[in-house]
Amino acid sequence: MRTCIYCREDKAENEFTLEHVLPQFIGGASAPDFLKTRDVCRSCNSNLGLFVDAGFEKDFLVHNYLKLAAHAFYDPRKPSGLPFMCMGISELQPPEMTDNEVCELWAGPLGERVYWIRTKDERLFWYSGGNPRTAKSKHSRAYFMFSENSQKDTTLTWFSFRDCFDGKKVRKVICGTVDGANPLDIGFYSPDELDKLRIKFFLDKAKSGYREKGRAAMYLHCDLRFLAKTAIGVAYCLLGSKSLTTQYSKELMKALWYRQGSELPKVNFGRSMEDNNDNLLTSMLSCDNAVTLTILPNPIGLGINFNISGTLNWVIQCALTEDISVEDKEKIGNGFVIILFKNLKRSIMLDYSDFLDYKLGNLQHDELNIIYNEMNKNNN
Repeated sequence: MRTCIYCREDKAENEFTLEHVLPQFIGGASAPDFLKTRDVCRSCNSNLGLFVDAGFEKDFLVHNYLKLAAHAFYDPRKPSGLPFMCMGISELQPPEMTDNEVCELWAGPLGERVYWIRTKDERLFWYSGGNPRTAKSKHSRAYFMFSENSQKDTTLTWFSFRDCFDGKKVRKVICGTVDGANPLDIGFYSPDELDKLRIKFFLDKAKSGYREKGRAAMYLHCDLRFLAKTAIGVAYCLLGSKSLTTQYSKELMKALWYRQGSELPKVNFGRSMEDNNDNLLTSMLSCDNAVTLTILPNPIGLGINFNISGTLNWVIQCALTEDISVEDKEKIGNGFVIILFKNLKRSIMLDYSDFLDYKLGNLQHDELNIIYNEMNKNNN
C-alpha cells in the first residue's frame, strides 16, 4: 500500500501511475526527472488532469498566451501547422443551433476564422473549447474561413487547418472553394444540407461587414487550484513524505480541492497579469515565450514563482521554514530556475544566481542564446 500525494488515500501498488508534477501542456515531459513521481493514484492523475490542469490550461488568458508561444517558434523553412486561438463565444446564432450548443470563434495564425458549434458545459463554463472529454466523445461541427493573409503562406494555413481539432470528433467544413488541393485529404467533409445553410449564413455575415461580438468567461480560482497542486508536487519531490503531514500542507490540500463558496484556504498565493515592463518580479523571473518555474528559499520557507511568457505571473509558498530540514536547505541551496519550451521539447535548469546573471546580461548561456537567436531569425 502507498499513499497518494494528492488525495492522501492509501491504495494498492497497481493503482499508481507516473505523474508529471509540471504537466505536459506546459512542457513537463521534458522537465528534470526529479519533478516526476509515481506516488499519484490513477484516479487523481485522471480527474485532476481534467479539473485542475485543464481548468488552468483552458483559462482564456493562459490558453492564448501558451498558443502565442507556439507561434513565436514557427520556422517557415520547416512548414507545419500552428494552433488556433480561442476568441470566446460568438453572439452569432447560425441556423439550427440548439439551446445546448454554443458558437465558439477561433482565430488562425494568418487571421483565418473558425466557428465551432459545440455542446456547452455549465460546470466547465470557462474552458476554451469546452469539456475536453466531451469534445472527444460527442460529434460537433466547425466552419473554416480563409483570410486575405492566407495567400501570404498557403502552406501554413493548410497545415493549420489540417491540425485544428485533431483528436476531437469535429466535422470540419470549409466555407468556400479550394483550387489545386482537396480539403477531404486533410480531414474535411463535403458540406451536407445543414452545412450549406450555415456556410451561407457565415459568408453573408462576412460580406456585410459584420463586426464580431462575443464574450469570454473566466473562473477566478482555477489558478489557485493549479498552483496548489504544483506546490504540493514540488514540495514532495524536494522534501519527501514529511511535506505531506505539515499544517501548511493541509492548507495546500484545501486549495487543491477548493470548491466555489467554501472558505478560502490560508495559503500564501498571489497573481499578476501585468506586462513584464511594469513588474520587476515578472520581468526578472521570466523568459519570453516560455514557462519559467523558479523555486526559491525566502524568509518564511520555500516559494515558487510561476511565469508564462513574461506576462502572466503567480507566486505560491510550498513549504514553511519549520518544515524544511538542514539537509533540505543544503540540497536546494540558493534556489533554481527551470525554463520550459514545450514546442521545442526542451527544458533548461539553472541555479538561481546564474539565472539572475543571465537576465542582467552578466552571463551568456549558449543554449538560451541559440533558442532566442533562432526565434528572432524566424520572426524577421
